[in-house]
Amino acid sequence: MNNPWEKIKLPSHDIYSRRVSSEHPLNLYWGKDPLGHFLFVYEFSTPDHLPDKFPVLNGIKVHLLKPGDNNTAEYMLILLLKEKNDWQIFLSLCNDIISATSDFEQPSHATKVILRRLKRWQDFLQLPRSDLLPEKTIKGLIGELLFLTLYVQPAFGIGQAIQYWQGPDDSPQDFTIDNNAIEVKTQLGSTKPRVRISSADQLCTQLPNMYLHVITLGKTNFEAVDAINLPGLVAEIRQMLEEESPSSFERFSNLLIQTGYVDSDDYLQFSYILTSEQTYLIEEGFPRICPDSLIQGIDNVNYDISLLECEPFIGKPDWMDGHDV
Repeated sequence: MNNPWEKIKLPSHDIYSRRVSSEHPLNLYWGKDPLGHFLFVYEFSTPDHLPDKFPVLNGIKVHLLKPGDNNTAEYMLILLLKEKNDWQIFLSLCNDIISATSDFEQPSHATKVILRRLKRWQDFLQLPRSDLLPEKTIKGLIGELLFLTLYVQPAFGIGQAIQYWQGPDDSPQDFTIDNNAIEVKTQLGSTKPRVRISSADQLCTQLPNMYLHVITLGKTNFEAVDAINLPGLVAEIRQMLEEESPSSFERFSNLLIQTGYVDSDDYLQFSYILTSEQTYLIEEGFPRICPDSLIQGIDNVNYDISLLECEPFIGKPDWMDGHDV
């Protein structure tokens, strides 16, 4: 990730700033103050949807300058990063705002959208977090995003694909598509052919059809041909959304936040190649545990399924046809 604040000189007074993009409909700027703090500035003339108080974000100060304050001619909503070491997560927040407002033909409601994004980040930044997701979670998220880009997006379009992605919303299954529920599991080719099921609901649904899609990955270097990693997948989906369905960009951002993912080049170290995949139709006789089979008093179960025992159940919905690894 390139640090946009590194290119801005330290001012002796006031603020030095550089516009994010001449093509963006809003006046958004990267900035730096005399103390070297990294800033993100939104300059606007119409005080629409201004709240009595702004969200309180851990590590980030939010304040508003009105016309006449510090010799300003317009309103300025300023985000200030308190600790430079947190610049990557601050950049992710700023990029989220940039993307969420990129399709505005009339920027009159921009402040409302920006405040909604800040509130979403407020909730996220209050959660305990480590710098990176655990590798198990990384592989699972890669699997879901691969399934989205390889199958759901080509069949239904990227905007609808994002609506179908339910995993981060704590739904029992990762995708619900019309009459189909799909659970996506990811394994490494170096492990035994089995997947972990984390609840009695995960392979049981009230929808007519239920599928298990298993993706097998092999570890590789991020510079390898066909390398797959979270930064690449997220960037690919964002580009598709910007071109085809800007209205779904905010939901995708929310879903990423719910998974705990924040843009970082450190995720490049977790790069893989797609070695194989298989889809199973879950029907009578499939090896699974459902809630109605649990003995009273047992609330939570997790268990492993041998994929060798699942081979008689290979099957997939029609809209998945046409893709081969």
